[in-house]
Amino acid sequence: MKKWMKYVIECVLVVSICFIYAHIDKAHNVYDTKTDNSSYIPVSIISDSYVSQSFKCTENSIDGVSLKLVLSGDSKAGELNYQLLDESGCELLSGIYPIAEIKSGRINKIKFDKKIENTEDNLYTVSIGVTGLEENESLGIYYDSLGERTGNLKVNGENTEGTLILRWLTHRFDVETFIVTLGFVVYFVVFFKILYKLFS
Repeated sequence: MKKWMKYVIECVLVVSICFIYAHIDKAHNVYDTKTDNSSYIPVSIISDSYVSQSFKCTENSIDGVSLKLVLSGDSKAGELNYQLLDESGCELLSGIYPIAEIKSGRINKIKFDKKIENTEDNLYTVSIGVTGLEENESLGIYYDSLGERTGNLKVNGENTEGTLILRWLTHRFDVETFIVTLGFVVYFVVFFKILYKLFS
């Protein structure tokens, strides 16, 4: 095989791998990221309570959400229940996320069972509840009461001043990730070639 042909194949392979790698869950913050996270407040929900947050989608699809959650107690029983509603309040999808899989005190990613299409510039509401918790246990969902408010936060149907620490996710090709990944690959290739020449 000619040397130039080998280089072309290697370049195509590298670009293809970077292209595949750059298909990510692109996260969009609903909350104000300028607020210090030490000021976030957890609102506790039990079997008879729920929290909802509305937001405007700027992508053409939604594949999931991520939330900052905290668990009280050591039990892994129960499930987080979620719904996605459109602007008129109609349910687009619902699902469950096992309490056992929640990383307490951290951002937890919840992928939907199906992709919601044609969402750009539309308003949506995510509603979160729980079932099956042990007695005296609860699930805490963090919200920001200080930053710029976007959307409408409700706790048990009552308006609450603040914004849920919520991101909505779109799985798609991300140009920035592609360029950064490709840049790292090129950097390492050049770096090791220079080292090879220095020590050969």
